[in-house]
Amino acid sequence: MKQTKEVLTKEVSPYLSRYKVRKVKLLERSERIRKLLEGIHTKENLSMLVTALYTIVGSESLQYFKALLFGFSRFPNYEYTKMFELAEKTAEALVSDELLEELQQLINIGKAEEHGFLYDEKKNSYSFNANVFAKQFIRRCHVRSTKDGRLFLYHKKGVFEEPSEVELGKVIRTLMHEGRWNSWNSKAEAEVVKVLLREADIVDEMNTMRNFINLKNGMLCLDRFELLPHHPSYLSTVQLPIEYEPKAVAPTFVQFLKGITKDDEELIRVHQEVLGYLLSAETKAEKAFFFYGSGGNGKSVLVSIITRLVGEENVSSIPLAEFGKQFGLEGLINKTVNIAAENEMGGNALKTENFKAIVSGDTITVNIKYYPSISYKPHCKLVFVVNALPDSMDVTHGFFRKLVIVPFPQKFESAEQDKELTDKLLAELPGILNWAIIGLKRLRENNYQFSYCTAIEECHRTYNVEQNPVREFFLEHIVLKEGARIRQSDFHDIYLRWLNEQGIDDKGTKSRQKFWRYFKIVLANEGIPIVTKKVRGTVYFEGMEFVRLENLPTLALNGEIIQF
Repeated sequence: MKQTKEVLTKEVSPYLSRYKVRKVKLLERSERIRKLLEGIHTKENLSMLVTALYTIVGSESLQYFKALLFGFSRFPNYEYTKMFELAEKTAEALVSDELLEELQQLINIGKAEEHGFLYDEKKNSYSFNANVFAKQFIRRCHVRSTKDGRLFLYHKKGVFEEPSEVELGKVIRTLMHEGRWNSWNSKAEAEVVKVLLREADIVDEMNTMRNFINLKNGMLCLDRFELLPHHPSYLSTVQLPIEYEPKAVAPTFVQFLKGITKDDEELIRVHQEVLGYLLSAETKAEKAFFFYGSGGNGKSVLVSIITRLVGEENVSSIPLAEFGKQFGLEGLINKTVNIAAENEMGGNALKTENFKAIVSGDTITVNIKYYPSISYKPHCKLVFVVNALPDSMDVTHGFFRKLVIVPFPQKFESAEQDKELTDKLLAELPGILNWAIIGLKRLRENNYQFSYCTAIEECHRTYNVEQNPVREFFLEHIVLKEGARIRQSDFHDIYLRWLNEQGIDDKGTKSRQKFWRYFKIVLANEGIPIVTKKVRGTVYFEGMEFVRLENLPTLALNGEIIQF
């Protein structure tokens, strides 16, 4: 008996509460126990039963006493407790081995039946019922299932986790062995999983209470900055590996930010809001972040701090190139931040369909090799550490407005770099958390609009021009004017002259087809309707006029430049 208890103690799962017996039914052959129960109000019978229980189950005697009387007597529960407490234990030597053996058998069978192993007294055999087992599982563990067939178990540290097939199997096996030792088999496990998906409370999605941050020591309410106890009702799947210390500060971290931003207060404010946003389970800002700049500028140090702040277990590292592929996004599931440092595109342009959906928190289809695809609504924010910004197949406003390009303008030479800096900053994590929360609060108050920053706006303007040079051409040389018109064929001809003077990458827009696709995107982004009119076989764009063309060169048939 003692050996069995030690084995079970080793296998206790952090997802399961302690087993509490509810009912032990009598067998037809349980003559001695039945006799004691029928005369339970006599001092001798009560003492004998209580002593026998103490001998077998020790401190759990009261639970088993109530379980034996369940259904046998109609007295209220508090009466059972009172009877038990008034009982005087008799000498253990007076308790017969036959009584102990009969009681032990009832306890074993009762525990087995509550775990789904139903006992047939006539055949002296057990049969497994997955429905009964699942009810025991759910009594012992907070379980939630989603409509797409995913199971989440509540960990005692205060967060829901989605166990792998093997991890879930271990919990099921632990509970099965608690009922009947060495009883697990794969067929029974598969039955249990199917029942749990149907028996557990079904939720539309997890992490619905997004005005809370789950920390090691409680749930931080962002409305009142009050720390509340953990509870399954928050449906939180992300816990930051740090405790909330409201008075903690981070002076070294603040100095570090001043260094990497060249003391740009606007840029520091955005950094504060970005860090706060990354801590949350929210995607309302609908932004992805490019940490942009050459090496030796603090990007790697900041990324390591973010990773430790959010928790390595909550961070994925899927490169930018993977977002346009059929497979490879399953790593985002249940992660709160994706931080990727390897973002070379190999000369390919970014396909933005999945990228934009993830940034907005829209439902995506995740294809997993050798498994059925699933529909998933991500809450993962995207951070890409880049030396050069990627080319994009999408030059629409819908793509560009989802980006925050955060420049890292400083360059630290090797002699200037503090090799102990990361360790110094990690010591300030509680203070960095408080600093980031202030940024998140400001972001929420501003309806998830990041603060204005001149340096970021300049990065955006440059990137926009690089990706769609047609837009810069339009803004420089075309104005809207009532009654004016431009011949359609003139647009591309004059654009080529402009390109020749700029000396920039044309992004393929020398092609008429691509030029017109990009031109129409510019009009759509600017909210300008396309109004054309055909006059004697020539198509004109109404309401537009060329300006400032006098300095543009023109190309002669021999390729020489002629001033226009």
